[in-house]
Amino acid sequence: MFEVDRSAVSLAPYRSVVSRPGVPGLLLVSLLTRLPIAAAPVVLTLHVVQDLHRGFAAAGLIGAAFAVGGAIGAPLLGRGLDRLGLRPVLVATTLVEGAFWCAAPHLGFPALLAAAFTGGLLAIPIYSLTRQALAAMLPLEQRQAAFSLDSMGVELSFALGPAAGIWLLTATDASTALLTVAVTVVTGGLALLVLDPPVRADAALVAAPGSAPAARVPARAELRWLTAPVLAVLVVTFASTFTVIGTETAITAVLTQTDGVEHLGLVYAIWCLASLVGGFVVGASGRHVPPVLLLLLLAVTALPVALADGWVSLALLVVPTGLFCAPVMSATADVLTRTTPVGVRGLALGFHSSALTVGSAVGAPLTGLVADTADPRLGFVAVGVVGLALAALAAVLGRVGRGERVEAEAGSALESALESALESAPEPVAAGGRAA
Repeated sequence: MFEVDRSAVSLAPYRSVVSRPGVPGLLLVSLLTRLPIAAAPVVLTLHVVQDLHRGFAAAGLIGAAFAVGGAIGAPLLGRGLDRLGLRPVLVATTLVEGAFWCAAPHLGFPALLAAAFTGGLLAIPIYSLTRQALAAMLPLEQRQAAFSLDSMGVELSFALGPAAGIWLLTATDASTALLTVAVTVVTGGLALLVLDPPVRADAALVAAPGSAPAARVPARAELRWLTAPVLAVLVVTFASTFTVIGTETAITAVLTQTDGVEHLGLVYAIWCLASLVGGFVVGASGRHVPPVLLLLLLAVTALPVALADGWVSLALLVVPTGLFCAPVMSATADVLTRTTPVGVRGLALGFHSSALTVGSAVGAPLTGLVADTADPRLGFVAVGVVGLALAALAAVLGRVGRGERVEAEAGSALESALESALESAPEPVAAGGRAA
């Protein structure tokens, strides 16, 4: 684990970020928009179980349909942000997502299943949109702190959102809770329209050295940015949410088996607090920690959680794992915006959101399968081992990418040298003595 140099941890990076016009409002509106999105899964699950009288498996199908739609839609919406800008994408997604949550209480199960896919496909791309706007509004040196603040906001939304959804369900009913989700999501979309943050960067301000200009990218070149190093970042992104959601599932399974469900909220709170602390420290340090290293630490620290024999030891053992949750999320977004051309940044961050979604969708059921068929504590071992394997894969991809880059740079240097030699060569002289 890292030794933190206290003298290197400063609030200055955060002050510089929040002093930029438009950034505080964007972060606040993003947090408020994410709260109902975080609350929605538990509300929708209980609606399917209690109101439609279906089981949790059916509720899982609804959640899976929404997740699959979101995974497919995120890159498409990201490309829409690149080509059309913010307003057309935000108007369409706000209308569709608002309509879905308004209609959800009145649909039967088959119709709800189809609507969930559509609702996920055209959901407000709040995660990629926020990161794309931050990348457009801030220079390179301020992005790490900005993405750390954004990741801490995500942690807060997932700590507060489900609790708020459960409270609303117990105070009213699922239909009222779903309508509340609709109203708050639409309000968030309208607030983003009012803010109208830029999503197309000023290349002179924020483009990385050597990155492509913010011009429209031809269709045949749209995926040229998908190099081995970028694939490595996407693998880390998938693995991070796989590990985090898998750990969350294993925590629930262990406390359920040991009759400690009443302590579940407290254990989650401690875990989320550790993640906030980790995100804050990494962002304040100004150091760029490689995402693959953060994933490695996340996976390694998940393994000893299997030794927990009660809720107290479980709460203590998940703290080291929590320290790396927010940092790995922010690091992947930071590296992705540094290594992809400005003209396809929305598409790249859309793939980033898809990797987050798919990792979550795969992590929970696989960990649950381990918990059901073996000891729930082995769920921590499973997510740790998978995380380590994916970290190794990402490291190999990164190494391949470095080799390709060195070869490309060598070839470019040779080509430049040949061009210079040809330009400096004496011009041939014609037979009559005049330059040809």
